[in-house]
Formats: sequence, C-alpha cells, structure tokens
Amino acid sequence: MKQNHSHSCSPTHAVNVHLKIDDFLEMFPTGACIIGPDFKIRQINNELAELTGAKVGTTCYEALAGASDMCPFCQFFDVASGVITNLPAMFHVRRGKASLVNLKHMPESGNPGLILETIQPVRNDRRLTEEECARSMLPMLLQKLTGLLIISRGLMGNLTLNEKIDHVIDTIKNVLDYPDVESWIELDNKTYGSVVEKSEEGLVHTELIKVDGKVRGKLYVYLSPGRSLAPEEVYFLEEAGELIDRQLEIDNLWGMVRQSEERYKKLAGNLSKEMWSRTEALVQERAYLEGILRSSEDMIITTDLDSRIVSFNPGAEKMLDHSAEEVQGLKIAELWVNSEEREKLMNQVMLTGGIRNYQTALRTKAGDLKEISLSLSLLKDAEGRILGTVGVSKDIGKENAIRRELERLNQNYREAIHFINHEAKNSLVVMGGFLRRLLQNETDTVRRDQLKIVYHHSKFLESMSRDFLIMAELEHGEFQFRKKLIKNCYKEVILPAMMGLKERYPDSFQTYDSSMGGVGAIQLVGDPALLEVVYRNLFGNALKYRSPNGKIAYGVKDHGDRYLFNVWNEGPGVPLDEKEKIFEKFYRVHNEYTKDKRGTGLGLFNIRRIIETHGGRIWCETDPDHWIDFLFELPKESD
Repeated sequence: MKQNHSHSCSPTHAVNVHLKIDDFLEMFPTGACIIGPDFKIRQINNELAELTGAKVGTTCYEALAGASDMCPFCQFFDVASGVITNLPAMFHVRRGKASLVNLKHMPESGNPGLILETIQPVRNDRRLTEEECARSMLPMLLQKLTGLLIISRGLMGNLTLNEKIDHVIDTIKNVLDYPDVESWIELDNKTYGSVVEKSEEGLVHTELIKVDGKVRGKLYVYLSPGRSLAPEEVYFLEEAGELIDRQLEIDNLWGMVRQSEERYKKLAGNLSKEMWSRTEALVQERAYLEGILRSSEDMIITTDLDSRIVSFNPGAEKMLDHSAEEVQGLKIAELWVNSEEREKLMNQVMLTGGIRNYQTALRTKAGDLKEISLSLSLLKDAEGRILGTVGVSKDIGKENAIRRELERLNQNYREAIHFINHEAKNSLVVMGGFLRRLLQNETDTVRRDQLKIVYHHSKFLESMSRDFLIMAELEHGEFQFRKKLIKNCYKEVILPAMMGLKERYPDSFQTYDSSMGGVGAIQLVGDPALLEVVYRNLFGNALKYRSPNGKIAYGVKDHGDRYLFNVWNEGPGVPLDEKEKIFEKFYRVHNEYTKDKRGTGLGLFNIRRIIETHGGRIWCETDPDHWIDFLFELPKESD
C-alpha cells in the first residue's frame, strides 16, 4: 500500500510510504478487514480475528455476523461498486456484541470492488438493543415504505392506466437506486417500460400480478451482474405487486359499478374517498417508523413470546376502545372472540412464518364485535431470533356491511323477478287459452289472421315469462331438483319437449336427420322436468334458427359413467368468438339472420345452470354459415 504525505519543509515533495496489507490492517486500533466483491474476506487483522474468530476466505456475513445470507439492509453492492464511497458508522450485531461498523470503498487499491470494514465493539459487556438494531435499519426501511406510499398515491390518481404503470416503474427504479437497474411490466399482453433480455450473469426478479386468482401479468426487475436483492427490497417489490393487483381489482369494480344503478355509483364514490383518506394518512406517517405506529389508522399490536401485548398503537385504541395502558401485558387471546382460534392461527404462523388477510372478529371494551382483516407475522431480531408477533389489522366492518347490503339487494331483485314473472305467466296462460278458443271458433279469415298474431305474441310472452321464472328460481334456489331414475329418456324427456313445440312449430321434426341416432330408452338419474326444459330450449333454437328447410338432428353416446348428448341443426351457427358468450345471461347474437328473431337471451343461460346442477357441462361447436351443434354431458348417476 502507498500513501502520499506533504512534507512541512518542501510542500511540493511527496513521500511514498509502502506498507504490506497485513501491516496496514494491524495499524488500526479496532478490528479491520478487506472484503472482496464476492463477500469473501481477503485480509483480516489480529484484533478482528480474535473478536470474531473469522478467517480469510470465509464470507463476511458468515464470519462476522454469524448469518447464513447477506445481512438485511446492507448496502454492500453500492459500496463495492463505488456508488457510495463511505458508510458512516452504524450499530450492528457482531457475534452477539453491539458494535460500530464502518464500510469504505477502496478505489485506488488496483483491485476494483474491495471494501475496507472496521468493527469497534461498543462495550464488551453490552449487547445491542432491539431499538438500536431497528434504528440502524430504519432509514432504508422508510425509503421502501415511502416508495410504496408514492406508488399507492399514483395508482389512486386520475391518470390513465399507461401513466399509472409508467409511474410505478419509475418509482421502483428510484427506490432500488442501483446503476443499470431496469424494471418493466407485462400486463394483459402489453409491455410497459424497457425490456432487458434475461442473461445468465444478471438477475431478473419476477412478481406475478393476479386479479381474482387469475394471472394478468408480471412485474420484472433486472439487476446488473453481481447484484442481489436485500430482504426489504424483495418485500418492497412484493408489496408493489400487491398494490397493482388491488388497483386492477378497483378498475374492474368501477367497470361493474358503471353498469349498475346510481346507488352503486355513490357507493363506489364513497369507497374511493375512503381509500383516498387512508392513502393521505399514510403520506403523513412516513417520517419515522415510530411515527407510523403512532399515526396509523390500522390496528398494530405486537406481542412477546408468551403472547402478551407489548405495543398497542392508537389505531388499536380507537378500534377496540381500550387504552394502551389497560392492555399492556394482557394475553392477546383475551381480546379475541374465540381464543382457540388464536391458538390455531399461531400454529399456522409458526409453520409458515405468517398469514395475510385473515378475517376474524375481536371484542371491544364494551363487548361489541369488531370485524377485522388480520395479517400476522413473526417478529424477529437482526439475527433471526423470534421475539414475538406483529399483527396489522384493518377494520372491514363497513366493507362487510356493504357486501351484505349488496346481497340483500340481489335477494330483493330475485324475489321481484320471481313474483312478477310468476303472476305474468299465470295471466298469459289464461290469455293464451282464451285466444286459442276464439281461434277455434272464428270463421272470418281476416279476424282469424289477426287473432293468430295476437295468440303467437301471447305465447312468446308466456315463453319469455317462463324463461325469466326459471332463471329467478334457479338463482333464488327455489327450483326444486327432484332427481329420480329416468328409465326411458326418449319417452320421459325428449318426446314431451317435442310435443310442447308442436303448437308453435306445427311442421317441426318432419325433416329430422336420423344419422345421429336420436335418444332411445337409455337410463340415467336426473330431474325429467328440468331436462325437458333443456331439450325444449335446444329444439326450439334449432327450429327457430335453422336455414329454410334445414335439417335438425340429435343423439347420444355412452362414455362409461357419463352420456354425451347433442342437438344439431343446419343454419348460420354463431361466430367463433361468440361460442362462450351465448351462454351468458341476456346475450344474443346480432347479425342479419337473427335480427328478426325474437328471444330473451335466457334460454341457454338457464340450460347451462340446469346441466351444471346435474353435475354436467355444456358447450357448442359450429361451422359458421353451415351448422351448429350443442353438446352436453350428464353423469349416469347423480350425486
């Protein structure tokens, strides 16, 4: 090693001092060592070797900190690369002793990436307190929390989706603050940001973006070779992915709300305002971790290893009406409605490390129930020792009340549909019977044609009312599923469905194509009345939408424990991209051929519900402009 000193007598004269690296390290009155960019100790002085037992060639985090992986929140890579030249002394634990640790980049060593680390024990008889350890990690943790607040606020803003995703990408790059770091997002087959091709030398971290359990995309972060993510950075990326998930859920909710009545729009607006209020509250809580605990609207409770309450933030006081002094040292299970539930939950936390969004209830001071969504995890110190638990809970009483109100409104809607259509069906049956008798006795041709028109319109309304009634009964759970052994499917199901269509289609089935064999005296367990509804709708659609003089056909195949049925007809079919949509409620194909055909858009929806009730499934195959084939499976024995 070489050092230059100014000579007092000759300012321009430089003195070169040559020292071996071992001699240089021994000059330090404290423990000192040289660490390479691969984490391994290159040289170590006697002071540090005696203090820690470390040896040349071992990794710094193993030899000095006794850890199995890189120390949490360590800015090793920033110092090794020269991004940060010197880290001021910070409290750390070195072999169980409180120590001041300083890292310094060595740019002129001739060996890029070398780090000089000095370690000075605070006192030989003093261990680092949890508070000191936490404070040493606080600035880096708060940087990540601040980044999450910025992402949350940006996602809740009035920006387009493209602008929101670009904002997330920029924030991630700023928070990670590595040279050459790149981040990009793939969402719904669209890519945002600059994509970096995956290489063996670099690291690509991936977070899945899910909505309602379905993967919508991925969040990628690329680090240049030699870099790795610290635990708090992994946590930051996981939470950033969660924020994107939640924003997409909110966007989906808004899409549904726009199609609902004005009351739902007001409800969504109130929810949005509440989310804004919570986000603004988080912005004000980022100064220090203690400030976050004091100011958070969420309930944050920590316990020790005996499950006794250690800290009880103001959010918890507000939710449960207890003061922190009242519950200090109290068993946390005493606040739970079901103390055994807490014990079972702790067993799961000990096995998995934590749980998220677990819905339960606590008791307030007055004995009322408080519905919460709880995220519970183990609280550990810097060396990974378990100190207790930390639980963060959100008050979901309002959300659950809203959900129950929605369920009540849906219940009222189903009951109204059921009542209206039941009464309408009865009236239309009476009208249809009366019109039929008038037709039988009418001799005047003009009046007879007029009565036919009115009669067919009444039959359409009766059919529509029946479809609505079936839908309401299926959704309301009032459609009785009376399963029995059907000994002859043709006589008990198919034939009654055909006869029900004779009046509406007097010339039906005269062009029946027998190539598919029909359905004979097969046996299965099911509800013959409901299966008749299935065939009446499928035959009705085949007759209504077939091409002029087009054929229809139906058949069955034996697949062991199941039957495969089908109803086929010549005709225009449906576009390939609408094959799944035709089974949705109120959906109708709109084209030149169907625009004059009347229908409710409920027939196929009701059919699918009936078949699924029987434990089967239905789909369609089609050759547009030529034919369409509806196929459905039913088990021979219904559970």
